[in-house]
Amino acid sequence: MNIGNQYAPDDRFKARARLHQSKYRAEVLKVDFNEYGNRLCEEDAKALLNYYDKLNCRTMLRTRYPNYAKKRDADMLRSEHIPFNLLAPLITDKKSAVEIIKRAFGIECTEICCIKMEYAPEPKVNYLNDGTAFDTYIEVITARGKKCGIGIEVKYTEQAYQISKTEKVNVEDHNSPYWRTARGSGCFINADDPIFGSDPLRQIWRNHLLGLAMIQRDDIDEFYSITLFPNGNNHFHKELPRYRALLKAEERACVFGCTFEKFISSIDGSSDFLAWKEWLERRYIV
Repeated sequence: MNIGNQYAPDDRFKARARLHQSKYRAEVLKVDFNEYGNRLCEEDAKALLNYYDKLNCRTMLRTRYPNYAKKRDADMLRSEHIPFNLLAPLITDKKSAVEIIKRAFGIECTEICCIKMEYAPEPKVNYLNDGTAFDTYIEVITARGKKCGIGIEVKYTEQAYQISKTEKVNVEDHNSPYWRTARGSGCFINADDPIFGSDPLRQIWRNHLLGLAMIQRDDIDEFYSITLFPNGNNHFHKELPRYRALLKAEERACVFGCTFEKFISSIDGSSDFLAWKEWLERRYIV
């Protein structure tokens, strides 16, 4: 099959990732492309070829999103589909999942209570009162018997993004739920530092704030905010340490990054999990 068109303005890592996905479509899926090599034709996207066909990936996708969406389901390069392939299988074997969470994230837990995709607690007005949501939310019981939330943001080639209208209002108003949550948490060296609203840090901040709001509402006892990204995405290698440096020393262990490579290498267990691990390596590791 034809590898398909690439996109000249891509940065170095995105160009490599786009080519990798284009080759996967052509060489493994053996289907045609739509406009660019990393984009599936509508028929193949609706057949869910962007998703692993085992271990609950497609079932959880359609449970959370019953209807087709071109950006999510047809574009093999965008990150929206990846949580379903990378994290949904954990719910099928909670015993193995506990061990994977320990190895990948260093979180000592004894039980997984739930795994939810694209999740935000309701009603939103009681939290950040906006569209902030975790790509994947995992609730566990720690070795110390605490109810712990793990909010995971999954990125592939994405980096910073421009502020939206709603975000701009919340960032500029220091009485908004963003800043009230930050001040109430006691986690920050300077909870009113305007740097949190900057393009490079705002996504990390919002995801962290949503978990802190859940603690303040007594939904959970503890919270970890994790960004899951490939090793080649240098943006998060740079910005996560910058963000952590703005936290009080005792809070820094609760916000961190994990590479795709480290997460995938932590997968072990049944033959089904080992086959899934091999599939993830072939699909996403550039």
